[in-house]
Amino acid sequence: MAFRASTVAWLSHRHRNRKDSARIDWRELVDQILSDCHKKQRWFVEDDSIRVCALVARGGGKTTAMRARFVIRMLKTNRARCCFVATSRLQAEEFMWAPLKELCESLGIAATFNESKLKCTFLHNGSTLRLVGADDKKSVDKLRGQPFHEVGIDESASYSDSLFDNMLNRIIIPRLGDFNGTLCCFGTPGKTLRGEFYEMTRSNGDDSRLYESRELEEFAGWEKWSRHHWTMEDGAAEKQVMRNLWSAANRNKRAKGWSDDNPVWRREYLGEWAADDTENIYKYSIYDEDGNLFNRWEPEIDRNGFAILPEEFSDWRYSYGQDMGHSDPYALQVLAWSPSDTSKKLYHIYEFSAKKMYARKIACLLVGEDPEDGSKWPNLENPEGCIGVTGWPDSIVADTAGMGGGVLDELKEVYGVRTIPADKKNKHDNIELTNGDLVDGRLVVIGGSELEKQLLDLQWVINEYGQLREDKAARNDCTDALIYARREASHLMNSERVEDSRHFQQGTDLEAVPDADSADSGSFDDTYSMDDSNYSDHQW
Repeated sequence: MAFRASTVAWLSHRHRNRKDSARIDWRELVDQILSDCHKKQRWFVEDDSIRVCALVARGGGKTTAMRARFVIRMLKTNRARCCFVATSRLQAEEFMWAPLKELCESLGIAATFNESKLKCTFLHNGSTLRLVGADDKKSVDKLRGQPFHEVGIDESASYSDSLFDNMLNRIIIPRLGDFNGTLCCFGTPGKTLRGEFYEMTRSNGDDSRLYESRELEEFAGWEKWSRHHWTMEDGAAEKQVMRNLWSAANRNKRAKGWSDDNPVWRREYLGEWAADDTENIYKYSIYDEDGNLFNRWEPEIDRNGFAILPEEFSDWRYSYGQDMGHSDPYALQVLAWSPSDTSKKLYHIYEFSAKKMYARKIACLLVGEDPEDGSKWPNLENPEGCIGVTGWPDSIVADTAGMGGGVLDELKEVYGVRTIPADKKNKHDNIELTNGDLVDGRLVVIGGSELEKQLLDLQWVINEYGQLREDKAARNDCTDALIYARREASHLMNSERVEDSRHFQQGTDLEAVPDADSADSGSFDDTYSMDDSNYSDHQW
């Protein structure tokens, strides 16, 4: 049988080391590895759960702990297959490759290191560790179909939601069952409080339990994530290097003038999830301080795609917000509220977003498709579509940017759907009013929606004049539609004329709408009406 030169070299090396390799006492080596870890690192290394996650501050030694897990697994399991995933091949090599060589040399473990494949092989039992960079979806897809005993994903907060979900649930987890393998996700928290890594590592979450709590009766038979958390301070009592790092971190904190609540301090040095409110446009919080849902709600969705509203109220009213977009897609957001609800809570119940939505397609979305039997369309007395679900809403509002004004004209003249032009001039004020509702918990958004994603992601940028501006490169069609719908809903909630406010049905007159300056005051400083000749050109 013929072998490639590299394979022959490997077999020759294995033969030369067979006698020494046979003497390996892996129990003694495991004890030596664990002795180099501080207490919370040891907990992570010794955790025998099949789903392990860790939220660790910078400099806390998370990659060191994962390296210890890999080496122990490879020592104890013959022909173990392990994989380390980093955000790039370069980071995988920098954080794991050279330190792994040093660890094997210090422990006297005979191993080969394939530089081109970044693959380490233990000679005494054939166990392997492969290093991979998840630079993009194509790189991750190379792992598809490969079974592993153990996989560790570094900096799990740094991947996009779609890439991380694809990597975990479609590539890695389906093949861990071959060996009853373990998946470890670990990293430093990011500034965006969402995603699968956030859900598995946040305190008071339902997807994980602390490792320290594993013996509690309520966690008997636990099959979800086993969670770990530590900082440099946790290792400072045992390790001099940690003491030095923790002292340096506190010096930097004092030099920067950071308080204990500074989000950078909390994220990078304490390993805590903390949104950076100075950069985020919207003050959207999925959870409150006790871990309960705050601005998110998770309703049942009916067959039409609408959220099923709470049964305690029956007098629901609706406001539609539309962003006609230009380069962004068209977006529709629907809010509901009840005049009987003294808390004046706004419920996000539906969203739609798509590109190339001209007037006829928007009309079909709102009042239903053109019937094939040739019957009257649009049938505004018995509409289908979104309005068929909610009934005629109390307000339909849309922006007039680009060709939006022409679309609004066509919707009214051709399809009988009257629409209020949005207040673009005072957008910053409308954002602040929306933030007020978010901070007070008066606005809840469907979890996992595109609207929620934009609320969490959108950030201010500073222009050349030092002014805060929206990032024009970021998608904001859903949030724009939200603030339009929220503004009109707030007007009507605070108006004594709410019972007469459903004025968009064909053949009825448009009623007065409160002035922008009285949005949350409940008073009418001014009113306006829009007739057929001037409604699309009205400026607020």
